[in-house]
Amino acid sequence: MGGVARWLMLAMTYSRTGMVVLAMEAAVLWRGALGSAHPTSVRGRRWNAVPTIWGIILTVCLACVAAWWMWPRLALDGAVMNRPKIWLAGLKLFAVNPLGVGFGKSGEIATAFMLPDGITVRTLVNSHLTLLAEMGVFVGGAWLAFIALALCVGRAMRRTWVAFAGLALSAFSASIFDWHVLFDFAEKGGYGAVNFALAWGLFGAFVVMGVGCVWRGLFLTQRRRDAEGFWRMASAKAVLAVAGVAVALCAVVVGLWSDATPRVKGEYVVVGGRVGARVPTDGGPCVYRDEGWSLKSVAKLFPNGARSCIRPGVPANAEDSGEVWLFGDAADADKRRCSFAFNARM
Repeated sequence: MGGVARWLMLAMTYSRTGMVVLAMEAAVLWRGALGSAHPTSVRGRRWNAVPTIWGIILTVCLACVAAWWMWPRLALDGAVMNRPKIWLAGLKLFAVNPLGVGFGKSGEIATAFMLPDGITVRTLVNSHLTLLAEMGVFVGGAWLAFIALALCVGRAMRRTWVAFAGLALSAFSASIFDWHVLFDFAEKGGYGAVNFALAWGLFGAFVVMGVGCVWRGLFLTQRRRDAEGFWRMASAKAVLAVAGVAVALCAVVVGLWSDATPRVKGEYVVVGGRVGARVPTDGGPCVYRDEGWSLKSVAKLFPNGARSCIRPGVPANAEDSGEVWLFGDAADADKRRCSFAFNARM
């Protein structure tokens, strides 16, 4: 009954990601009916016939009702079709900046330099990819290795494993772990205290489930089995999970590296603007702006590349050489800079 209630809540989210997770959970849980306490042998496989059949019928009925209810949401609109472009931009951003572009910067940089007009994002619409692109290979790689390890060795806790896998899949399809909200203790991401507490509760539950899967899979299960080979098998799975994540990240860096992808250097983003263009050095054109100018609107004025300050305003430790472009009130931030090349206002 608990599983049915959870599926109803997933359907009632009116979310395409919720439907994806619902289908995944249903498939895994009904597959888990094999080998139950009172099995029946069918074609060499042992399963509990009556509960499984009724469960499958109920799942199909729920899926039909949910599909009918959500039919308008199942259309392939921009929210769906744009996600592969956003994810590819995030992977390219990580490939050139393996140590990360900085917390909260991935969406703005991808929007300004890597996505076509009409696509504006704050995150990479993927919790795992956002963390990887912003915090780099050490933090993001450890996070992905933790998830892979829990999924590989945690099947001994079937229901916990399914819930953990569902949340991991949700975070792949959307931004359910909104890092900007979670770690904004001053403003709480602009939300109320209750929503902030719920966000941390979801994140905490995910981590606890993952740790439980790893602990049960690697340690507790081994104590209950006499066969030493199981421990070796679990350890091998752990090594393969971590190694697989490392190989995948290396493949992304090698396969998607490009001169045209923006490089983040401190407070600045350096970009060549197009494939084959020379990436400006630190002594190239420096660009500053105020809140009235978006990074994308400024970037369009420099098709051959520039060295743009990511945040509005002029950093206190700015060290410029050569040409400096000032947009809007950025020119007034420091009167000494008004003699530099350009002061543009919208």
